[in-house]
Amino acid sequence: MASQADVLSRCLQEAAQAARPALERCIDHAVAALQVAETQSLKVSERDDLARAWRELLRHRDGWCAQYPGLLMAAFSQPAKPAVQPVAARTALPSLAGADMFSLVDDTQVEEGIESSRLLQQVAPVVEQALAELDGLMSAAQGLVNVRAEANPVRPEVYTQTLRTLLLGAPVAPTTSALWIKHLGEPLGRELKRIYERLINVMELAQVRAASYRVLQNPVSAGKKPGSGSAGGEPGAQGGPVGIGYASDEPFTPVPSHYADLSNHEVKDALFQDFLLRGSSNADHGLAPAYYATIEEELIALKGTPDSAQAALHAEPGAGAGADSEDHSYHGTRSDPRRPALPAQDAEEGPGHPSRIVDVLSQLSSQVWGVYGRARERALVRTQLKKDATRVGQVLGMEVVKKLVNQVAQDPRLLVPVREAIVALEPSLLRLAMVDSRFFSEEGHPARRLMERVAQRSFKYNDERSPAFDVFFHSLTEAFNGLNALEIEDARPFDAALGELQALWDEQDRHEKNVRGNMRQTMQFAEERQAQADQIALDMSLRADLDHVPGVVLDFLFGPWALVMAHARLTDTAHQIDPQGYGSLVTDLLWSVKRQATLRRPGKLIAMIPGLLAKLQAGLTSLGLEPGETEAFFNAMERLHRPVLKLRRVRSRRDAVESDNAPLEVATVETDLSDLSDLLPATPEQRKAKAAGQPWLAQGELDRAGFEDTLPSGPAALDATPQEAAPVGEAPACGADDTPPDNAGEDVRQPEDILMGLREGSWVDLYSRRHWLRAQLIWASTRGTLFMFVSHGGQPHSMTKRSCVRLITQGLLRPVETHDVVAHALDHLVNRAAPQDPQGSTAPESGRQTPSGHHTGSLQLQ
Repeated sequence: MASQADVLSRCLQEAAQAARPALERCIDHAVAALQVAETQSLKVSERDDLARAWRELLRHRDGWCAQYPGLLMAAFSQPAKPAVQPVAARTALPSLAGADMFSLVDDTQVEEGIESSRLLQQVAPVVEQALAELDGLMSAAQGLVNVRAEANPVRPEVYTQTLRTLLLGAPVAPTTSALWIKHLGEPLGRELKRIYERLINVMELAQVRAASYRVLQNPVSAGKKPGSGSAGGEPGAQGGPVGIGYASDEPFTPVPSHYADLSNHEVKDALFQDFLLRGSSNADHGLAPAYYATIEEELIALKGTPDSAQAALHAEPGAGAGADSEDHSYHGTRSDPRRPALPAQDAEEGPGHPSRIVDVLSQLSSQVWGVYGRARERALVRTQLKKDATRVGQVLGMEVVKKLVNQVAQDPRLLVPVREAIVALEPSLLRLAMVDSRFFSEEGHPARRLMERVAQRSFKYNDERSPAFDVFFHSLTEAFNGLNALEIEDARPFDAALGELQALWDEQDRHEKNVRGNMRQTMQFAEERQAQADQIALDMSLRADLDHVPGVVLDFLFGPWALVMAHARLTDTAHQIDPQGYGSLVTDLLWSVKRQATLRRPGKLIAMIPGLLAKLQAGLTSLGLEPGETEAFFNAMERLHRPVLKLRRVRSRRDAVESDNAPLEVATVETDLSDLSDLLPATPEQRKAKAAGQPWLAQGELDRAGFEDTLPSGPAALDATPQEAAPVGEAPACGADDTPPDNAGEDVRQPEDILMGLREGSWVDLYSRRHWLRAQLIWASTRGTLFMFVSHGGQPHSMTKRSCVRLITQGLLRPVETHDVVAHALDHLVNRAAPQDPQGSTAPESGRQTPSGHHTGSLQLQ
């Protein structure tokens, strides 16, 4: 494993290298925004300033981008300042100690400091979450026990000050540089967030263990260590107000003995895990004045931050400046104002492709989510509620909500609008945490069930542009916006919202449920009919009168006719022993095809044939078989009966009657018998009845079950060869012009194992006729040889096992993971908060139950 010094060096190099393309994108974004502002401005002087700003920005672009990485590397190597600075201070404007301080700086320096602070103000809210995690890792990589945010060499201040140095080096008017800073701040924050997330990933893969935060319990009357700041609240061991701040490794005066030093507790691990798993024994403790002072600073800084909704935080590079500041956060034209369109590149992507990042910092559509579409407004609610909190449990509960929402919003299984809906719901969840700080730990809590049911319902759709999804999403936005507009005092509003949504979904599903029930009933009837037919065929194979019966006749009896008898029994309402007499017909049929017997008694055969054929046709018609499907059997029957029928034509009726009990002359029929050489008695193998591999279905049943293009070729022959038409759900081998999207994450299991892993209710993505369909398995035969899927609108797709395996092999049928979304997110939070053993594996306390409802003894953390 690489040393921490090596890891740190690599991170600094990557941070510097990533700065060049990041600055290129920032400048491109700023140029586009300035150009739009120029076209919209009504003042000539203002238009001139804007035009000059973007032209100068373009002129310096290449030079700045080339210099930026080198300047950053030099800045990274500068020693850290000894002062301890809380997170909130990063966003606050630097203040001067008194009026006499102004004598030490000129106006230019003051202006430069203000501009630098403005740039940092725009960056800080965007990177706050990632930076807090990176601070701990960077401190650990430098050998520090506790977090020192100011020791982070890649902190935002370094990037903004280095960039400001470049900007001030250009010979331009102050108004121009001010415009640059105004339009560069927001995209710089976005790019820094990506860089920080990349560095976090590198350090976690290198098994760097984050440094801890020092938690100090302070009585209200006691002072605090200079420079400490509060980033949240956590209880002390003995009770009393609590303040949480960044701890410095610098020596300081020991506090009196009545202070409770909780530095052995790690906010990101032990304390957070303690609250997640057990609720924390100190959740009811109060909060220290230091906490409120810090939150007040954060709130003031947040209110003073310009609304960053000029462009979506996650808008793709090159989006252009035509995106509206609030409502047009995505590329493309919105066909329905109730939901945003995806970026253009997502339009052709099938399942398995990575989708756009969504988290609690994302800008959402204000047309859909109103004021809470803006990340700043959601942050204001969050911070104001923290200010209103009176107990440690409330603060930690809101922190869990934020992390939980963030985790669910990044679940790639959910469509982007659904993930955005979870983000938009955060304000009402935060208000709930104020009155019920651990609602997330109750699997049956209405708020948790609401999130889970919405997520599970969304698995029904894989195309957010479909009309069906639009209906679903419209009802979702109404419910969530309604919750956000309420003062949450308990869980009842969430219970009511879930009840209304569930009632709406049940009504929408009623017709489809009936259609599915009918299709399932058809398949179950076919399977039961086939099972009875197999038993009937087995019983017939044990008859003593099968000697000298041609194989083609036994094939007919063990196949279609056994199905006819089974069908008659299943549809008979009178409970007869032999419905329609189809069983007794077997005896006559077997006698009629025995050459020696019929030649001795031709009159009996001649009298039997009309009734025999009529009943055969009636039985086959009741089964749904077309005459042409049994043509081979009836041709054989005609040839077997031909000698006797020919004799009838050459003799008179009287002679025929008189010869009823007399054998025919051999010479008379010798020629006819020579034509039956291929209709030999059945072999021992042919006399064994074999169970069908899968249920047989008539053409009408095939159509209803989704085998619209399958051409039945006889009983139990549903598998289509490559030359035959394929089931409706199956796509042929793709040509160069119709290749489906590649699967981003291949399943390492064998195709047959994947298929056998499906259960009734499992969702799959099915590629059919150049479209991806989300379909649900509603029935599988007992032997696992036939499967019925249903896509939206009740469209059936039934396939044999062989067809399914072929589709899975070709990547045209993909199972959709639908395990619990909220429980999975909570397990992820526990996994990240749990302490690790020396081998790097998580080690939750045995015997405890996680908030997801899992027992830690068998907790599967991913």
